[in-house]
Amino acid sequence: MRHLNVKIQRYELPGWEILMRDVSLIINHDDRIAVVWGNGAGKTTFMKVVTGERTLADEEGEKFMGRFEGSVDNTGGLTLGYLAQIHFDFEEKTVFEELRNAFPQVLEAETELDSAEAGMNDGGGVERYAEAIERFKAVWGYDYEREIDRVARGIGIFPLLHSKLKEVSGGQRTKIALAKILLLKPDFLLLDEPTNFIDMGSVEWLEKYLQETWKGGYLIISHDREFLDATCTKVYDVVKGRPIVEYVGNYSDYVFEKRKREERLLEEYERHAELIKSEKALINRFRAGSRAGFAKSREKMLERLEEPEKPFIPERPKFRFEFSERPGEKILELKEAFIGRKDPLFFVSEIVMYEKMRVGIVGENGVGKSTLVKTLLGDIPLLDGYFSKNKGLDVAYYSQMHEELDLDSTVFANFEKAGFAFTRERLASVLGNYGFAYGDVDRKVRDFSGGQVSKILFSMIGLRPSNLLVLDEPTNHLDYDSRESLEKALREYPGSIIFISHDRYFVNKVASHLWIVEDGELTLSYGNYADYRLKKDRGISYDVSLWNDEGELDLVLEEKLGKAEAKRIREKFGRDRRK
Repeated sequence: MRHLNVKIQRYELPGWEILMRDVSLIINHDDRIAVVWGNGAGKTTFMKVVTGERTLADEEGEKFMGRFEGSVDNTGGLTLGYLAQIHFDFEEKTVFEELRNAFPQVLEAETELDSAEAGMNDGGGVERYAEAIERFKAVWGYDYEREIDRVARGIGIFPLLHSKLKEVSGGQRTKIALAKILLLKPDFLLLDEPTNFIDMGSVEWLEKYLQETWKGGYLIISHDREFLDATCTKVYDVVKGRPIVEYVGNYSDYVFEKRKREERLLEEYERHAELIKSEKALINRFRAGSRAGFAKSREKMLERLEEPEKPFIPERPKFRFEFSERPGEKILELKEAFIGRKDPLFFVSEIVMYEKMRVGIVGENGVGKSTLVKTLLGDIPLLDGYFSKNKGLDVAYYSQMHEELDLDSTVFANFEKAGFAFTRERLASVLGNYGFAYGDVDRKVRDFSGGQVSKILFSMIGLRPSNLLVLDEPTNHLDYDSRESLEKALREYPGSIIFISHDRYFVNKVASHLWIVEDGELTLSYGNYADYRLKKDRGISYDVSLWNDEGELDLVLEEKLGKAEAKRIREKFGRDRRK
């Protein structure tokens, strides 16, 4: 079987810090692997090692970026397609011309066909022309444009095909590069954050393409956990300075099995530590006197015991939201309403939000989701229609742009400005729940990473008693553990929640209802995003509740669909109770 044999004895960063060590992996040609863990753990570096793009100092003394000891053996000559390797060498080309370069055999056969046709016009070369046509057919020359159209439509760049590369945005460039690598069809894909800058529709198309059309294997780095759940059957857990641990299953399986493994390793380590402590006490007790020989033999036995390495179990952040009091049954209501800033973006026929509802607002970029949130908060006036809001609401708002924070002030000053008269010790204790050190209270906010700034803001709004949380893209910048912790805190929060998110995994974990903005109108769907997609695909009314509180398929729907179809849907879409 064709495979990659990856061995990394050690990979050192400048300053002799070990990024990876003791890695020994076999990557088969049809493996579908997710590479996960937090920022800075070495995921991208690992991918570059696999492709041969190791960051090393060359003989001419360029800046030292790392030292790699190991090897990557490509057994069977797998061709690798690495997303980050693709660049545009000539910006005047159109997008279509760039994508055509994914078919070198077709282009070569096309050139030969043009030459043979020119020879025919000169009065000869019939046999050469016939051979050129047969070769052009053999390399699917009459089909490649259709393949370009299919991938371009699916990934959302079809309208750009005749635009020049210099005219497209950064996000569109990512889509073009991804489209090209899919069209190249190497044996094995290596995709570093392929879902960045791609809207939900394009992500779902890519997900389905990898599931149903792609025949080879791939290695994927992504923070889109729903995407990893759907596309991957193996997970590499990359922890800085430690060996990579392999898990069988998708992302949800990995989360479940990793927790079990951590508990087992910690139990074994503590049991071993207790054994050593007990043996040392026994040795000290009998070191002198008639039992000295016994103590000496126990001491030698203790020396032979191999002390296990303390398992790395990261301190996970602890999100928390203070609840104020129940506001009353009806939270807010919109009727015959137009949402927009100057001109209407969409229409709301009638929508009512009741207490304890957890509403996810979904829709493509630019449809007006943030405008709706600002309207509900009272920052933007309703263009027309009826809007009422419960007077007993205590709202806590999280903005994706972190507008509440002064980036040039310290964390301590920001909390003071927000009305929290804490001592440094009290503030450090609060921030400690989110993974910050004592000294961080006196650092300027702009000195932190995007994920850390998000957690500073969450720690602040979590202190304010509220009964309605309004969250605009809350998972942006957060790593895996932070997202899992945030989801847990939101599920435990007794109040109501309105949130905007493109993170389908997050929406599926948190939402009880969806407000879907599409085709100039807002529509209500009962359930989470998986429910909505299933109902949309099956032509089922959005106001049908597919699942009960235990995650069992609704019996009325089962009767309507028939047992066989209901079983298929349950197996494919049924909620995993471990999540």
